[in-house]
Amino acid sequence: MFFSVDGKLFSSLIAVVISSIFCGSCLAAWNSDIPPPHGTEPQETLGLPMEDWLGTPPAASAPRLQLAFEDSITGAVVKQLQRGAAECNRLDPVYRIDCLRRVYAQAAGVTGNRRDYSGANSALRSLARQLNGIVRQNLDQKAEKAKIGRNSYRAVTREALRKANSLATQAIQETRTKLLRSAGNSRKRKVHYTSIANAVNSTKKILRS
Repeated sequence: MFFSVDGKLFSSLIAVVISSIFCGSCLAAWNSDIPPPHGTEPQETLGLPMEDWLGTPPAASAPRLQLAFEDSITGAVVKQLQRGAAECNRLDPVYRIDCLRRVYAQAAGVTGNRRDYSGANSALRSLARQLNGIVRQNLDQKAEKAKIGRNSYRAVTREALRKANSLATQAIQETRTKLLRSAGNSRKRKVHYTSIANAVNSTKKILRS
């Protein structure tokens, strides 16, 4: 009796297992016929492999810096030099070197931090520092400062004026040469740097009088 009962139980278990296998196969076949919902593709999502989709999305490439000289900026530098020199020419000659120092520094500021004008910026700032050194070495401590608007300028001594003007003129000429060499082989850079170099060189004429 016990064997009989166990035999029936064993047969029932076999039937259940076979039925489960059969139903599982049917369910898998049925699922394979149903297209996956949009946006849930297993191998590729929105054109990206699944591993990329689940990971960090690819970062957008940073835009490359475009170096392009602008006539407006070059023109503004040239005008700053020309107008500044004209203003300095109104002063007594002993004040003109310090006045030009300020003009070169202001012209350098026009270029901002643009990499295409970095050579011009550096040359103009260097020139301003050289003229500052000339004024300090030949400073007339007894003379009052000259003023034009809000700007004030230091004087060099009358006795040292010729020497100071000669040193300043030399510094201006060297800056012109430096600017021309900074243009390199670039035609566009050469056009813009030549304009600035010529404007710088023209400022030295106010030191002759």
